[in-house]
Amino acid sequence: MSSSDTHQHLAEVLGALSALATETGISPERGDLVRADRRSDYEYLGLRTPDRRRRVEAGFSFTDQDSASVLAAWDQIWNLTNNGDVMFAALDFYRRRIGSRSWTADDSAKLWSTTVGWIERIDNWAHADDLARLYSFALADRPELVYPTLEEWSRADSEWQRRIAMVSLIHYSGKNAVFMPIEPCLSLLANCVDDRRETVSSALGWVLRELLAVHPDAVLAFLETHAERLPRPAIRRATERLPQPQRDRVRASLA
Repeated sequence: MSSSDTHQHLAEVLGALSALATETGISPERGDLVRADRRSDYEYLGLRTPDRRRRVEAGFSFTDQDSASVLAAWDQIWNLTNNGDVMFAALDFYRRRIGSRSWTADDSAKLWSTTVGWIERIDNWAHADDLARLYSFALADRPELVYPTLEEWSRADSEWQRRIAMVSLIHYSGKNAVFMPIEPCLSLLANCVDDRRETVSSALGWVLRELLAVHPDAVLAFLETHAERLPRPAIRRATERLPQPQRDRVRASLA
């Protein structure tokens, strides 16, 4: 793909999203508020998520090409843009595709091999969690390929590498969220128990909460083992869905 093609594709996506912001009455101030709320260095149009996803699903001039060309286009767009909504568009495009009936383990491997580098441009929790959603399905399809990198990230200094490593262990909050065996999940999470940064501790608590619903004995044992090192907010979030008498007992025992 030529440089001119890449810049043309980027201009097309940004132009379409900018037009959508005008059509839906989004003010420039909303984009500034989104940027400030996420403490991000990127620019934002402030689009509403459902509106943006519908526009992405409608497609662009390059999205009817073969899958390798489409992925290459999104990869270059991701790495060139300074607009957070354009970055979301790349994530939106694969959101409904990965994990669908037509998606294969080979597709996941190809997506992972390209998007594994996308983490380098993450600077906020919203992009981090949407990227982690893609990684979670790649992990489910190709754990031998994906898990070693997630484990490496869980030991890194970067808050975003740590957060994404943990959030990638869960598909989403609710039914069928847990898909990995409990042992590698807890092994990875143990690397993050000393981290007091809110972006990391909140992710740790959330993942533990989802795992607790499926593997209560193993997770309660994990909480007990690491009680002195775990941030209190992580413990509160991990146990928030327990029945109140049990929740109170567990929290008291971990204090």
